[in-house]
Amino acid sequence: MPRLLAASLGALLIAGCALPPPPVRPVTPTPFVPQPVVRDGPCDPLCIRRLSSSALPRWRMLELDLETPIQVANPFDPQQIDLSVRFTAPSGQVIDVPAFFYRRADAQGWKARFTPSEEGRWRARAIMRAPLRFEGEDVPFDALPAEPGARGFLRVHPQNPRYLAHDDGKTFFAIGLNLAWWRDDPIEDYRRWFDALSAQGGNAVRIWMAPQSFSLEWRETPLGDYTARLERAEYLDRVFEMAEARGIYIVLVLLDYSQFSQSLYPLWHENPYNAANGGPCRRPRDFATDPTARALFKRRLRYIAARWAYSTHLLAWEWWNEVNFTELVDAAVLKPWLEEMTAVLRAYDPYRHLTTISYAVPGDPRIWAMPEIDLVQRHEYGPEEPAWFRPVAGGQAFFRHMRDIPAKPVLLGEFGAAFTYEQADALARQGVHFHNGLWAAAFNGFASTAMYWWWDTLVAPANLWPHYRGLARFLRDEDLARFAPLPVSVAPAEAAIALGLRAPDRALIWLRDRRYRMDEAAYQYSVQIATGQASEATFRFTLPALTDVVLEMQALGAGRHRVTWFDTRAGEPIAADDAWPEAGRLRLRAPAFRHDLAAKVILLTR
Repeated sequence: MPRLLAASLGALLIAGCALPPPPVRPVTPTPFVPQPVVRDGPCDPLCIRRLSSSALPRWRMLELDLETPIQVANPFDPQQIDLSVRFTAPSGQVIDVPAFFYRRADAQGWKARFTPSEEGRWRARAIMRAPLRFEGEDVPFDALPAEPGARGFLRVHPQNPRYLAHDDGKTFFAIGLNLAWWRDDPIEDYRRWFDALSAQGGNAVRIWMAPQSFSLEWRETPLGDYTARLERAEYLDRVFEMAEARGIYIVLVLLDYSQFSQSLYPLWHENPYNAANGGPCRRPRDFATDPTARALFKRRLRYIAARWAYSTHLLAWEWWNEVNFTELVDAAVLKPWLEEMTAVLRAYDPYRHLTTISYAVPGDPRIWAMPEIDLVQRHEYGPEEPAWFRPVAGGQAFFRHMRDIPAKPVLLGEFGAAFTYEQADALARQGVHFHNGLWAAAFNGFASTAMYWWWDTLVAPANLWPHYRGLARFLRDEDLARFAPLPVSVAPAEAAIALGLRAPDRALIWLRDRRYRMDEAAYQYSVQIATGQASEATFRFTLPALTDVVLEMQALGAGRHRVTWFDTRAGEPIAADDAWPEAGRLRLRAPAFRHDLAAKVILLTR
């Protein structure tokens, strides 16, 4: 039988077996202060007039101001004017980055943005390809060692393709939600939401370039001319700056189905690509096949990449949100469009940012298998947890949500208890569905938490932000790419359920009261309302504490195991045990808990 040396953290401390001290927070480094360089002399027909700094850390953005006396009717049309900057790396690699035209209240002109990936002396050269051909002189700048904490761009993990990793190799697990558009003020809303998320350890959001938010084209813009929406581009600049400052990574959705839908939230009648509005497309499907429409969207991709591809905090480009609600869902149409547009985007995005697409249904395996799609997505709505949130059986059911797709990271990109507006839902405000989605996704092989949808009508008004804290702290020092599924049995089985992950020297466990579900909350709600015990405003979902719950799992080795139990809200340890295996099995007695509990099991001796 296992020997339990202490049943609580307090008893463990008395016994002199204190838990390891919490990790020391790194000292905040001195912020990098750019030293702008302004070049004198004539600028005909083109020159680099200003660099944001003559020396900057690797993986930090360099901004260049280009100057030309040439003016054209549409500066967004590269056939009228085509400006770029060629960067030559210390290794000799040559990278071309398109420039972009900007306009704000106090200035207008041309800029280019670039993020160096190598240390050493770089050279930048302004190039014009239209209306005439010209190459300027080389302008040098230096890339210094990266700042502490800078990790580069996000990639598919080189050892475990189910996860993401930074350029420096550190695994990245996305903890966040959708913040698709602003509610009242674009800057203040995103600042408030980013502050709330990052304060609890969140690090990822999904943002749309939709008509009501950051789309560069809509009914007030001539196609291919973004002048009327440049203010929105300025907003998105600020959003990226705020995200970078808070360690938040953005999935940027380039197209959403409503713009091309004639049934669900239909906006096709307003779309400038619609022939009824003077566009080239008689029906939405033509957006993928009409040569003019494709050329115009390629122009938009060029501008988007020129302005925002620089960011190391761009997690992924998302081609479509829920493409199944459009006529383009047919793989015979969508596949060649994705092949063509991805080639264009990658020509303008030298950093090779990840790409994804989403469906409101499981999706098309033919699309998921495309090399043009790096990340798979699932969107799930419903009052109960999906089937894959149940415990694995012998490891065989792990990644059951990925049976028909190749080994790629899977984001749980949208999640909600219902398709409808959730602000007034007393059950949703309890955060049961929200909380379970965060933890279950992490224990089922997703590359992200369940990213909740109702951010402005539920998460923010009900202040569900603190739910992120527990998971973020629990996973802070863990590398999920090292783990495999670990079956964990629970007794009594009718009382609780557990999910487990195992690495060679440690295991992670999430233990949940089976009653901590939306249907049980709904039952309590109906009883309390019917009996006058509570109103919708005062209802609180509560459960009595579970006691005498025992878990059993395969041991990590033959020696002593340290078992530390964590509060899933605070992410702090609440108790600790030492346990030894018997016949290769480990029995763990959980402390009394309400709702759910997490544990780390670490093999101390072999």
